[in-house]
Amino acid sequence: MNSDKILTLLMLAVAIVAAFVEIPYTGLALLLLGLVAGIMNPIADMLERTAYLLVAIAAPGVADNLDMIPAIGTYLNSIIDGVAIAVAGVWIANFTSGLISRVTADSTSEG
Repeated sequence: MNSDKILTLLMLAVAIVAAFVEIPYTGLALLLLGLVAGIMNPIADMLERTAYLLVAIAAPGVADNLDMIPAIGTYLNSIIDGVAIAVAGVWIANFTSGLISRVTADSTSEG
């Protein structure tokens, strides 16, 4: 298994555990795991980066509707919210690295 799969499984595991057990700072842990995943496995495709942003924004809103499912809805909502936090970390890392690469790029066409 490569680091991308391991980090993804770890993010999912933390999100699932946090849905059932009250652990302090799990949101921060998920964000940090996402940042590490984004730094270690940069996304080159702009469309894929945009998809990560859309998931980070839309998933919590959609997951709120799962609360209507008896017994398991709140847990599913919490799991998806945790995954969205981790995805936001991936997007932040990739956005920041893309921004840094644009600012520090060599300008070969000096006029």
